[in-house]
Amino acid sequence: MGAFMRGIYGISEWVTRLMYVNLLWILFTFLGLVVLGFFPATTAMFAVVRKWVMKEDIHVFQTFWEVYKDEFIKSNGAGLIIIALGCFLYSNMKIVEAITLPILKLLYIPNVVMILIFLLTLLYIFPVLVHFKVGVRAAIKNAVILMTINPITTFVMTVLTGGFFLILGKFPGFIPFFSGSVPALLLMFFSSNVFTKLQRVEGAYEK
Repeated sequence: MGAFMRGIYGISEWVTRLMYVNLLWILFTFLGLVVLGFFPATTAMFAVVRKWVMKEDIHVFQTFWEVYKDEFIKSNGAGLIIIALGCFLYSNMKIVEAITLPILKLLYIPNVVMILIFLLTLLYIFPVLVHFKVGVRAAIKNAVILMTINPITTFVMTVLTGGFFLILGKFPGFIPFFSGSVPALLLMFFSSNVFTKLQRVEGAYEK
């Protein structure tokens, strides 16, 4: 019975944590007028979740706020690049779809591949930013590399995150409480495992 109650307590504690950081994510996104607040708030949310995954005891609001203000410019720089790349790939796809020459329709395949690589890279962007504390270019480069060399982990992250959003679509009432925090937890958990394995490999080579 004691183990059962501890399990219930543990679950309720995680639910409360995820709800709290998700509400902070939404609040600080709007404090930045959405456009300037989304990426810093997302970075701060991932930073908090990373601390939880690493089993560190933190003051959630203080950690969130410090990361939000410290990473405000860099996060928005990353966001600008992400949006620009997304718009570029979307425009390319629309151009290819509008082309009538059959031979040029072959461009559709490389465009789809590029979009897929772009979307899969996004899974690692924020975990890399908060874990390694690197610049925007280095974060994007490392995210692409990690996505490429860890296909199984990337596939699992994609399936679980996609599955969560499908469930969320069925129960939209949970969107204010878990729409950002649960995906952040999933992505940070699997990314942390990738980072740990990478550090072990690097340590082995150094020896």
